[in-house]
Amino acid sequence: MSEALVEQPNFNAETIKDARKSVSRMKFCNYFEWFIKNYKEGHIRPVTLQKWGSMANNIRKLAPDLRLKDLENNRLALQWLIDQFGKTHRRLSTMNFKTMIVHSLRYAVEDGYIEGIKTKNININSIEQTWNHDELQKAVNQKKFLEMGEFNKLKGFVDFKLEEMLEQEPIIAPGNYTHKQQTTEQTYYMIMAVGIHTGMRFAEVIGLTRDDITPNRIDVNKTWDYKTSTGFALTKNDSSIRKVDIDSTVYNLLIKYSKFCDENNLSRDDLPLMIDPDTKLYNATVNEKLFKILDKLNIPRVSYHKLRHTYVSVMLSNGIQMNYIAKQVGHNNTNMINKVYGHLQKEIEEREASRTNAIFG
Repeated sequence: MSEALVEQPNFNAETIKDARKSVSRMKFCNYFEWFIKNYKEGHIRPVTLQKWGSMANNIRKLAPDLRLKDLENNRLALQWLIDQFGKTHRRLSTMNFKTMIVHSLRYAVEDGYIEGIKTKNININSIEQTWNHDELQKAVNQKKFLEMGEFNKLKGFVDFKLEEMLEQEPIIAPGNYTHKQQTTEQTYYMIMAVGIHTGMRFAEVIGLTRDDITPNRIDVNKTWDYKTSTGFALTKNDSSIRKVDIDSTVYNLLIKYSKFCDENNLSRDDLPLMIDPDTKLYNATVNEKLFKILDKLNIPRVSYHKLRHTYVSVMLSNGIQMNYIAKQVGHNNTNMINKVYGHLQKEIEEREASRTNAIFG
């Protein structure tokens, strides 16, 4: 018998039982962090791990003294914890919070730290329930994507303006900046143009390198970690790794932008195409630029991420098959498209029914 094996501690039924009791008495916020470290780190994407970390911080703030044992077969305690989160968060976020909490508790049951959990009849109470009628109507009517006319108006303006600006020197917003300190207006417009033409996620767009771009396709195989500035990162999931078919307009703009960067020393081989050296790029800043354009065009404001929703809705409205759309935007099936755009699909089916009647009636 080797020396290493001899030195191993003698785990028997009693020591294991004591260890389990010790864990069950842990504060739940500590257990949740321990759970993330042991069951999530190295097994999920960094962006998803950040979401788990954010939830851990919420638990510590909301229930610093709640123990893991307090949630054992205790529906009221679980409901209370979810309600505390829901007081300041929307319904979807609260549902995600519940899912993560229950997920960690199921592991605690399987590992023998607690005997069971009660999840039946847990309600999702969120901040919307405190809103008055006007606040609810505002949320319901919030713009989720642009209509076809609005989309074409925005696309035409951004494409034309970008084409024009790429013939000029680097444009910097007013202030005491040089292009070494702040991202150029040309870069912001290029990011928006790619989002409009492809529906790609923000981190995917700014992670593009020259090698990813061909006349007919963009190869999406990585992202850029703009939040923590750690460089290239993995895509959101495996299905996000894809080849996106592109039109000649956005391809030509990308080629022209690439030349613009070379001529103005705005590119570096070890960085993505749309990351200016010595600058930081934020999603919030791109949203501010987009809002100004939409205001100028008298189009209701939508965020950059809503350009992705718009891309899908435009394709659906033009009769593009959902399987192809899912592939373009990086979904492994059509479930999400059905969930978010089901009403559009219904409108399309009604339109097709009318066309069928016209043909055969």
